[in-house]
Formats: sequence, C-alpha cells, structure tokens
Amino acid sequence: MQHQVRSARPADWPAIEALLKDCALPGQGAREHLQHFIVAEAGGILGCAGLEPYGDDLLLRSVGVKPAYRGQGLGEALTRHLLAQAIAQDGRTMWLRTVDAAGFYALLGFRPSALEAVPQAMRASAEFQGACPDSSTTMRLDLHAGVTVRPARETDMPAVLDIYNHEVRTSTATYQYAERRLEEQVEQWALKQRDGHGFFVGVSKQGRVIGYSSYGLFRPREGWRFACEHSVYLHADWRGRGVGKLLMPPVMAHARKRGFHTMVGVVDAANAASVRLHEAMGFKVAGVVREGGYKFDRWLDVAFVQAML
Repeated sequence: MQHQVRSARPADWPAIEALLKDCALPGQGAREHLQHFIVAEAGGILGCAGLEPYGDDLLLRSVGVKPAYRGQGLGEALTRHLLAQAIAQDGRTMWLRTVDAAGFYALLGFRPSALEAVPQAMRASAEFQGACPDSSTTMRLDLHAGVTVRPARETDMPAVLDIYNHEVRTSTATYQYAERRLEEQVEQWALKQRDGHGFFVGVSKQGRVIGYSSYGLFRPREGWRFACEHSVYLHADWRGRGVGKLLMPPVMAHARKRGFHTMVGVVDAANAASVRLHEAMGFKVAGVVREGGYKFDRWLDVAFVQAML
C-alpha cells in the first residue's frame, strides 16, 4: 500500500482523536503535543504517532493504525520515522508505555525498564498519570549512539562478514580459526530466512552496518526444539556505546514469538564485557566448561549464559 508520512496539522486533530479512540489509545495530552505528531495518509489518515519531548528524553506515544490497515507495516513505518527524526535531533533516550505491544517494540530495539528510571518530568505527563494502566510495560531505547536496528538483508552480508572475520582474526569471541567466505555468510543468512529465525543488523545514521545479532537452534534433535542459541557481534569501533543492548531485544522477541522457551549464549568466560551485557539483558551464567576452548595457543573457559523467554 502506498502511503505518505507527514507532519500532523491542526486540521488533522478530529481524525487523530477518532483514530486513537478506535485503537483504544489514551488521548490525554495528545492535542497539546500535536506539533510533534506524524500521520500516515493515503486518501485519509490511516495511522498516527507522536512524541512528547522532555529535553533530550522523548516519550513515544499514540502509535495507532486503523484496524483495517493493520499488519501492513504502518505502525513500524511511523515508529521508524520518529526514531530517525529523534536521532537526527540528537535525542538521548526514547521511552514508551505499552499494554500488549512489548514484543513489537522489542523488535525495534526497545527493552523493558523500571518505571523509576523514567525522568521525573516525564512521569508527570498525562501518559504516566492515569492515561496508561498500571499493568503497562515501560520500555526504553537509547538513542545516543545514533543506531537503529532492522532485519538483515542479503546486501548487508559483506559488512557482517567484515565484522565477524575481524573477531576470527583477533579475538576469542569466536573459536573459529579460518575466516568465513562471503558465500558462506550469505548461505547462513539464507538459512535463517528459510527456517524463520531472526537476523538483525545495527545501522548508524550514515547507513553503515556496525553490528548484528542472530539466533538458531541450540541443538538439532527434537527434544531441543524449544531452545535456541544466539550470537551478537559489534564492529570494533562501536564497542562500549550500548549497541549490544539494542541488538539483543530483537532476537529475544523474535525467538519468543516463534515459540522458543529459552535462549542460550556461549561466550568466553574471560570476556567480562560480554557477560555483563548478557546479565543486563536478563541472562544468567548457567555453567562454565573449564578449558573447553582452545585458541591463540591457550586454553579457554567457556560460559553458557541463559535467559528464559
């Protein structure tokens, strides 16, 4: 479906108000922030989304699509439009509250957060003061790195390959010795597509792929079919910027939606940064295989980290 995304105008308010009611979304405070709303239009307003700015922090709200047009990517298009806008304006953090769409937002890199972490001024907004039920999930997305997450494409594989092969040559993030070839990387991506497993890339605002995450079966036998194993790799220049925390929620949400019960990661036990990342995302060290790996002429302890989905 062809549609146009544009800034909302004052004359759009009646249609936006009706749309919010149709979507059972709270309307309190929306009109006051109409200058920060966008709409998807195709012979009429089909969807809307808005922001409430609080300095460098932004509240994402009122993401709604007419029932007859759901499932066509409008909600994602509206959200991504606002994400790009917020990153271009050097926003720091985007927050939201949702009753039943946490999985959708996780695919974009949002992760659950404690309500207490929300800036005080934002908590005083209508969205937090009764507009959303107490059962709502609070989520955040860090914007300071200027990175967005999307499903990987075949054309991303040369950049993915460069990231992976750097780790092959220089680190114990992978225990592989020989560099992977491009045709092998493309085949791995194609297998993920065939099997319905997630493969995501982090993209800088200049359009450069600077990290990726993916998952697949932990073990091939039937009794393991509810367990999956993930990988996450970052370009060396992008470590320490929080990009790993953007790439983990999509693979976890995708696997959960596919019916997996638990996710496992296999990491070098001495890689403290990787262990900390996983613990921040809800993983726990399930066990360590002493001297289970060997690379660069030394024995390596192998940690298995696990999260229930």
